[in-house]
Amino acid sequence: MIAKKSLPSTHRVIIIEKHSHFHYMFAFPRACVISGWENELFVPYTKFFESPEQGQVIQAVATGISKTHVELDRAIEGFGTNIEYDYLIYATGARHPEPGNLNDHDTKKGAIQRIKDMQAKIQKATKILLIGGGAVGLELAVEIREHYPEKEVTLVHSRDRYMPSYKLKMHEKTVEILDQFGVTRIMSDRAIIPEGGFKDDFQMIKVVTKNGKEIECDLQILCTGMTPQSDMLGKLSPSSINLANKLIKTKPTLQIIDDEFPNIYTAGDVADLEDVKTGGAAWRQGEVCMRNICKMIETPKVQTKDLIVHKPMAPQIMLYYGLAKGVAQLKIFVLFVTAWDFLLKRFFSYNIHATRSWSWLGTTLSPETADD
Repeated sequence: MIAKKSLPSTHRVIIIEKHSHFHYMFAFPRACVISGWENELFVPYTKFFESPEQGQVIQAVATGISKTHVELDRAIEGFGTNIEYDYLIYATGARHPEPGNLNDHDTKKGAIQRIKDMQAKIQKATKILLIGGGAVGLELAVEIREHYPEKEVTLVHSRDRYMPSYKLKMHEKTVEILDQFGVTRIMSDRAIIPEGGFKDDFQMIKVVTKNGKEIECDLQILCTGMTPQSDMLGKLSPSSINLANKLIKTKPTLQIIDDEFPNIYTAGDVADLEDVKTGGAAWRQGEVCMRNICKMIETPKVQTKDLIVHKPMAPQIMLYYGLAKGVAQLKIFVLFVTAWDFLLKRFFSYNIHATRSWSWLGTTLSPETADD
């Protein structure tokens, strides 16, 4: 957004994106249970920029980075297989298991079909095991129990507390809601995943945990783990990779740590920062990157000390537990508060506010545009 408003006319933004549409993943847990509105979660990029001179989103996969250009997996009209850059923001994110993230589905049609496949699996199963008690696992557990109360849902979480980066009240209210919906909770334990993964054949099996518990289930859904997609930058700048977690080390200005590349920035799930990894935090980091790039364009000899410094964002999140319940940690003026249920009613919407993502990308959600 800042690029569209503040970038000098001497430059334009080129976004390299493998997906044909923006994925509004915040609503994926609900969409995997409730059908009929999947098309609202995938927004075309066609109207994001007003003109090619201002910017362009190209559908391709970046396969390599040099000091001067990004290599593509296909030829793009007007670019070929390489795109030169003056400044680069490396925001490749991290891979998450489906259905929390549909990494491998490049088209709207393919992504919607994957969600419909998950709907069918959940509808067919009788005993469902969810592995991982982060936001996706928690929301999915409640959605399933609310809409299919006859199904058994077991949620296995490796820690002794849900959402440990947030206030304790988040955990306490989450436990209360899970219990209200009859979700079987197993905490401080890990499910043992067989080599090669689960067969996904609806056979009733017993999954064993590290602590020796046996869980009978005919559907297993992974809702845990993330793999930073930093390998490509690591080939250009090995010193910028934190070998302990594969995240990209940055300066306070969000430039990568390697002084050889002052024109390369990073943001989002792939960046090694204090922020809890949320969409809001990534948005704020992207703003810092763009403001600093604008400064560097306007003042080519600007010193690093004169660039904007990223300040970690205090954790904020809202979890939707079915159609009428929720828990959130929000910033109200200078205070951070935990709120739930009736206090959050005005934030509820059937599509988890997917409508806003259409306005982000310069278009309007309507019955006519939803299938674009």
